[in-house]
Amino acid sequence: DAEKCARYRITNQAGGMCGRCMKTCPWNLQGLFAEAPFRWLAMNAPGTAKALAGLDDRLGRGAINPVKAWWWDIELDKPGKRYVAAAQTNRRGLSPDLDLKYEDQTLAVYPADVMPLPFPITQPLNREEGIARYRALLTPEEYRNRLAKGQTEGLVPGTRPPGEPPVFPMVIARREDLSDDTVRFELTRADGQPLPPFDAGAHVSLMIAPEYQRDYSLAGDPADAAKYVLGIQRESAGRGGSLLIHRVFRPGRRVFVTPPSNLFPLDEGAPFSLLLGGGIGITPMLTMAHRLHALGRDFRLHYLARGTAPFGAEIAAAPWADRAQTHLKTTGPRVDMRTLIPPYTPGAKLYTCGGAGFMDGVFDTARAQGWPEDALAREYFAVPEAPDWVNHPFTLRLTQSGRDIPVAADQSATEALAAHGIAVPTKCSDGICGVCAVTHHAPEGIEHRDYVLSARERESRVILCCSRAREDGGLLPVDL
Repeated sequence: DAEKCARYRITNQAGGMCGRCMKTCPWNLQGLFAEAPFRWLAMNAPGTAKALAGLDDRLGRGAINPVKAWWWDIELDKPGKRYVAAAQTNRRGLSPDLDLKYEDQTLAVYPADVMPLPFPITQPLNREEGIARYRALLTPEEYRNRLAKGQTEGLVPGTRPPGEPPVFPMVIARREDLSDDTVRFELTRADGQPLPPFDAGAHVSLMIAPEYQRDYSLAGDPADAAKYVLGIQRESAGRGGSLLIHRVFRPGRRVFVTPPSNLFPLDEGAPFSLLLGGGIGITPMLTMAHRLHALGRDFRLHYLARGTAPFGAEIAAAPWADRAQTHLKTTGPRVDMRTLIPPYTPGAKLYTCGGAGFMDGVFDTARAQGWPEDALAREYFAVPEAPDWVNHPFTLRLTQSGRDIPVAADQSATEALAAHGIAVPTKCSDGICGVCAVTHHAPEGIEHRDYVLSARERESRVILCCSRAREDGGLLPVDL
């Protein structure tokens, strides 16, 4: 049960595994199976596996080998930006006295027609389907009987149609260190073909390492099909992805990238657009400025930075530089937002990206200047500090099927759905990207905890990775 084993050891702090697969595998030269007679018996009489494992336990063989180190015995040392021995590892041994009954186990298998495709990207598995496939497996006797009778249809699972690859290889063509903590990358397609087009405000997912898959806004001209531009800031207090990028991403390195997607779209028909980027939040604003300039639309861009302005020179050299202004704070008071945000005019749109406090200030000033909620849009790069929410159990009602899915107090709605074999696209799991948004039918009964939906959007949409029914034991009908 590869999925269950991987999930167990990945989600346990410091890693862990039950170890039974290792003890009962005749090719595992630990314990009894280091001896040739026992290996022969295990391979030629697999029904003896349980007895052999019990004998192994009684003899005290096959326990943890302190010489071997597994992949969860290392971690990223952030100050040194390298992998080192983990400060804590799970050293728990086997529990041979557990009375496990076969009929109580939920094993799953993933034949070729449902197994993940061979691409370096996180791919969800439908465990409920895997359990059903395990229960439908033929016994060896039935398999041999069908084969002998020539009844070969369905004996071997079909292949899974690959479809469009979820990622494609790119090469880092250029790296430019704009400041001590900000790097600009230009990526080109490894096969030299034109890149998938993108709209202003779009982002891509970057496969940094097996444990790091991160989203980054595109920062180039949407009309340039030859390269993608990324601006990546080193987050010393982050989870390690940006640290690794700054350390190992050099020209010539091959990386895998998803096709662009857009959760921060630009209204290209607006008569006036106001763009405000704080710090690294300037990156999606650059694509918007390029596009608005190409369309001949009226816009203004304000780049607010502290200490240094890494993208200041690029903005000054842009063909739309006369519509942009850089505000660099070194000392003294912050810029007065009222001088940057004019009174609202019908049809105008405002876009902002940056730190949570910065964007809150932009929105507060815009509202005071008469801007309505549906004219304001923002994109978070990091999860803001959340209130001390209290979780209650509640029930999701799937209106398309009529099913009721219980959600425990320590579960999110997306986790509860996944446990029942219902896959909902998710990405951030923090309420900042909007991928898991669905239509709801409970306008008064939802505790919205996301950072992406506007007040008007919340009247009909809910973010399932974080939002919940407001009342203990409440019912939340969703269009699934």
